[in-house]
Amino acid sequence: MKPVKVAVLGSAGTGKTALTRALKQTLTPALSDSLSSTGAADAPGWFITDESPLQKWLSGQTAQSHLGEQADATGLQTVLTQQRGFDHHLLLALDIPAPLAPGMADGRAQREQMDALLRSTLEQAGLPFQVIYGLGEHRLAQALAALGKPAAESGSGRKPWVWVCDKCSDPVCEHRLLSDLLASRQA
Repeated sequence: MKPVKVAVLGSAGTGKTALTRALKQTLTPALSDSLSSTGAADAPGWFITDESPLQKWLSGQTAQSHLGEQADATGLQTVLTQQRGFDHHLLLALDIPAPLAPGMADGRAQREQMDALLRSTLEQAGLPFQVIYGLGEHRLAQALAALGKPAAESGSGRKPWVWVCDKCSDPVCEHRLLSDLLASRQA
């Protein structure tokens, strides 16, 4: 069985590495201490990375654009071919503030530029992606939902409420509900 490949994408400072580690820890708790962000010790059945070909290439292109170099169209096509091998693309939103490096007053503009570049490249390539918002457990729960995995139950001990009327088949109850519904319509 081939592993499910997940690319965690985003601008610098959006928490790609933290989410990658949290996903690996959640999917395989026994490996939690030995997990790296590059996929070397992934959960069985999962390959999760924050260093996908597209992320690396766009980061390099953004750095080169500051030097005045043009993007390599052939290189982009090669990268997109590799990126199509991923089953899920999780794009981290810009909803959390990122610490600015010393001397980088335009850090916010650079983050927004990278975010726009990631979104437009994924859209133009026809690669579906899910935008993940929030912090901590909320972000992890959104990522797990995007991967089709339910988030872990909270430790409150409460079970979710389940409506059982559609499974009950008590004729007296059904008659009363139908009679009440008809009476409310006639009034």
